[in-house]
Amino acid sequence: MPNLAVSDVAITADHIIVSMADGRRIEAPLWWYPRLAAASAEQRKDWQILPFGDAVGWESIDEYISAKALIVGGAAPGAVPPAEAAE
Repeated sequence: MPNLAVSDVAITADHIIVSMADGRRIEAPLWWYPRLAAASAEQRKDWQILPFGDAVGWESIDEYISAKALIVGGAAPGAVPPAEAAE
């Protein structure tokens, strides 16, 4: 079983980057997580590692992302790619 412990989170204009305790970095498009994409800069900074250490949460926007979900990949329900959203 891989170590799925999260150690840090960074959010750029276009991506969420999760650093793992074992040195891996997992990057995903921010549009995969519509609530996080729509959040203010202050809300995006207000994250915490959840009790088991394998997920991150933003309680104020009701967004929770597990390391496993990031590794497996795939957008959250309702996420729309930017190209489609512009149509």
